[in-house]
Amino acid sequence: MFTILLFTSLALFSLLYLLRRRQESFCIVLEGIQIHVERGRPPQALLSHCQQLLQDSRTLKGTIRGIKKGASISLNCSRSIPIAYRREIRQFWQQQLQAL
Repeated sequence: MFTILLFTSLALFSLLYLLRRRQESFCIVLEGIQIHVERGRPPQALLSHCQQLLQDSRTLKGTIRGIKKGASISLNCSRSIPIAYRREIRQFWQQQLQAL
């Protein structure tokens, strides 16, 4: 019984993970002073803004994911990025969306 429950839970978790990744437009990984684009093609303006933030702080670590929501893309920043930087990144993203 426990084995069936374990396999069912594992299968559901895997399915949810795959569905979530399918909704991602891009994934940016911030590590120290480097930026790595893990998936997709994020806008160059966002990459430049993140690079500037990294030069200012030099200690940021985390991920920024672009999640497709209808016709637009919303950002999802990991909790390892301090809230002040998350707000700044989201504010920059909103300004970019309004400029389009």
